[in-house]
Amino acid sequence: MMMPFFKTDDMNTVKNNISSFVNHFAEDDNTWLQKAFGRNIFSDSKFPMPQVSLDMNDDIPGKTDSVNITAVYDAFRFLSDSQASDERLWSALCLGPFWTYVQYRWKVKKNHSINNILQHYFFGFGARRSLTRNAMSRLWWTGRLTYDKMDSDPYHLTRFVAQNSRFIVDILERNTSNNPEILRPFIQAVIDAQVAGIPVSSERIRDLEIYLDELGGIYILDCLPEQKIHDRILKKAENLAEKDKKVAG
Repeated sequence: MMMPFFKTDDMNTVKNNISSFVNHFAEDDNTWLQKAFGRNIFSDSKFPMPQVSLDMNDDIPGKTDSVNITAVYDAFRFLSDSQASDERLWSALCLGPFWTYVQYRWKVKKNHSINNILQHYFFGFGARRSLTRNAMSRLWWTGRLTYDKMDSDPYHLTRFVAQNSRFIVDILERNTSNNPEILRPFIQAVIDAQVAGIPVSSERIRDLEIYLDELGGIYILDCLPEQKIHDRILKKAENLAEKDKKVAG
């Protein structure tokens, strides 16, 4: 079996008629696609379809993100960044072999609104934001941007980001996250701050991201050693915590 993808016209036909199809997304399977189009609308890619088993056993679907990110990135790591940015691939996987997973993770049966469908089955936003909103590309790209092949535990950053859905949005959707060599030391600094007893909320992560953007206006971040980025972010977290204490005192 080959990995499925959509031809552009077929994908756009589904998207452009989503108001007519929306209630089908609450069905147990995707056989309605064959009936609606009178043919199989999935095309075969050049890649064999990997065997992937996703965890759908937790009552809180978000708690499965870490293990499922690992499963998807391990299975589809052969994709190039360009291929993994193609809506036709991810929408076909969402509407095809991972139909049940998307329903489970994003509670589609209870909330099969047009916006929910466009966001999680297709690319419902701009190119960058969509990669972390589509149900399947979100798993792959979180793995891609946080996987650390030089570490004995290459998914340790992934687990941190996946523990809170807001972290995926707040950390991975910024321009600086395009480069794992910038993103990895940033995340590690946040982890080290927490280990040192420094509170790091979602709001504080956004403060640190703003500071990272400011550093980008001073330095060429792509050229900075990862350790220097790490140290700057950790120091900023310490400074912000000290400022909070003074305000509270």
